[in-house]
Amino acid sequence: MTIMEAIALIVTALVVPYVVQLINQQAITGNAARWVAIGVSLLAGICAGFVAGVPETVAGWVTCIFAAIGGVQVAYAAYKSVGITSRWLDALANITPPAATQVEDPLYVAQQQSLKDHAEDAAGHE
Repeated sequence: MTIMEAIALIVTALVVPYVVQLINQQAITGNAARWVAIGVSLLAGICAGFVAGVPETVAGWVTCIFAAIGGVQVAYAAYKSVGITSRWLDALANITPPAATQVEDPLYVAQQQSLKDHAEDAAGHE
């Protein structure tokens, strides 16, 4: 296990859940909770992106960037579940695949249909 893998393991298995519980138990509140959650989410993203080391190719950097975005999204989802939100991290969670991938990906098509059905249901209940 490399140093970066160990750091990633500690952040994802210990730090994120511990801080979620601190916020959930209201040991940290308000702006302090928001900034701690954002900071830990970014740290989780950095750890996820660089767990394999510093990329040496363009393809490696693309993979690193997407892994970092995924790491931030996963950690932020944990904080969002206890009421901590951020406009720019919410925007990051709404990133969709490129248009060429969207048409071919059956999961994406099903997700879009589900979102459309949910919006229609909500509009019908107003």
